[in-house]
Amino acid sequence: MAAKETRVTDVKVVGFDADDTLWENENHFQEAERRYAALLSPFAEAASVSAELFRTETGNIAIYGYGVKSFTLSMVETAVRISGGAVPARVVGEVLELGKGLLTMPVILLPGVEETLAALKERFRLVLVTKGDLVDQESKLARSGLEGFFHHIEIVSEKDESNYRSLLRHLDLRPEQFVMVGNSLKSDILPVIRFGGYGIHIPFHATWQHEKVDEADVPKERLLAARSIREVPGLLGSRA
Repeated sequence: MAAKETRVTDVKVVGFDADDTLWENENHFQEAERRYAALLSPFAEAASVSAELFRTETGNIAIYGYGVKSFTLSMVETAVRISGGAVPARVVGEVLELGKGLLTMPVILLPGVEETLAALKERFRLVLVTKGDLVDQESKLARSGLEGFFHHIEIVSEKDESNYRSLLRHLDLRPEQFVMVGNSLKSDILPVIRFGGYGIHIPFHATWQHEKVDEADVPKERLLAARSIREVPGLLGSRA
């Protein structure tokens, strides 16, 4: 994505997304979905299974929120619907194991994360802003070994403008003093730049369909782009 080439010089706090910004996440979900589609191959083709699962997930966000538990419940619901109620209990058990596997797998940090956070912590307050299941996100953060880098940790049900504004009030910040770093234009970038903050977008090679937006709808003002997290310090001027 083309973005205005600039350096941000008035920022005091740098916010970081977690999943697919600090550690791998979506590729694990996609692998679980491939295995899930194989389990349901007697009832439907893989593309149909994925389409139905996404429809179920989207409808369940308002009920279950985001994360592995929501994904697992949506897999079970979709299996029952696709099979007309004929899905064997053995398959349901394997689906549940797919979900448990996602909850307990090792946290794999993306390249450059630790050294970048260490460098930025010397110049700014760092906060973590992530959405999803509270227990799962807390567990991943603990396993990541990154908790000590952050002045504040915010786990929310949705990353929207209201929750970001609430965070800034808690931190006693003006919008122009905050920059959010993340892989999702929809959740990490748009809500922040719409009310006057900055966003640094770092694309990840895999993106959940629900997080995709038309890049033409993304304002370029106050938006910066990076190819990796290692480029973030160079986009930020010294703290005033």
